[in-house]
Amino acid sequence: MKKKLMLTIVAVMVAVLILACAGAAKPSGSAKIKGVYLSPAKADYSNMRPTYNFYLYNYAQSEITLYEDGTYEIIVSDATFSAVVLDESTNDHTENERTNSITKLFGTYTSAPNDLDDDLTDVTFSAPTRLIRSFDQQYYVDTDNWTEAMGKAVADKQSDETGAIVGYGDPLTAAEYLAKMTFTGTKTVQVNEKLCSFDFDNFGVPTGFAL
Repeated sequence: MKKKLMLTIVAVMVAVLILACAGAAKPSGSAKIKGVYLSPAKADYSNMRPTYNFYLYNYAQSEITLYEDGTYEIIVSDATFSAVVLDESTNDHTENERTNSITKLFGTYTSAPNDLDDDLTDVTFSAPTRLIRSFDQQYYVDTDNWTEAMGKAVADKQSDETGAIVGYGDPLTAAEYLAKMTFTGTKTVQVNEKLCSFDFDNFGVPTGFAL
């Protein structure tokens, strides 16, 4: 099982990195990029033994793009699989994709050199003012171009004791959804200029088994 999960991690990492790079362009404006930083991957594993031999494997990663005009774009990628089976002697494999999403956050930031490490920069992000999210080939939302259909797609779900969805709450407004899906106030993250990296953070976006 460990071997199977490790090989799956590699495959999912490649796929998510491709998606993140493809979505890195700023939606509007011509400001130059100041820096791009990628987090390590974060993996979660859950198994329902001893009742069921059923497990879920989740992979998440985030990317920060800082622009010279003081704006940012943050991308949070998330994917969950179950029933991964890898052949011991060939490259054959099977798995069930459960959910996947790409979430992009936009806002403003300030930055300053870290007092203790010359390789680090302390970046303080203001709360996102815009969110674009594509979820599991089911829908996309853009809080700057909100529609009634988007509000219905992200309405709170009502489930029974088995987990089956039996109803939905009221449609959300763009402001309600933005507040639900991101951090509020400010958030400070240390980026490593030498390694173009930072410690994983989901920036308030639900990932893994919080979905």
